Amino acid sequence: MRRLLTGITILTLSIFLVSCGGGSSSSGVSVNLAGSWSGSWRSSTGQTGALAASFSQSGATFNGPVKIYNSHCFGNEYATGTLSGSKIQLGISSNAIIFDGTVSGSTISGTYYTYATSCSGDAGTFVLSK
Repeated sequence: MRRLLTGITILTLSIFLVSCGGGSSSSGVSVNLAGSWSGSWRSSTGQTGALAASFSQSGATFNGPVKIYNSHCFGNEYATGTLSGSKIQLGISSNAIIFDGTVSGSTISGTYYTYATSCSGDAGTFVLSK
């Protein structure tokens, strides 16, 4: 009987430790955004263009140069962003454009909205692949 109780106690403690995530990372950041990305954007007006980015990442923040092609408002820009789970938010040119997206594997996709004077109010979609 004593062996049975000891065995049940050990099994219960083992299940408890595994369910607590015993050896997992405390940072919670499992998505790696560092590196080169390329893709495209599409405005709600039908205008399209290419995107290219190169990000560095430190924990849940990332930044780097971004090139926006075929835009009369933006070109060579600098971006800063945050990562929360698989969600990203990226601001370009002092937040003149805000990109909200989701990371899935080696693809980021989502929507953007512009706040720049000559392009204010423009919105659309984007996709980037690593």
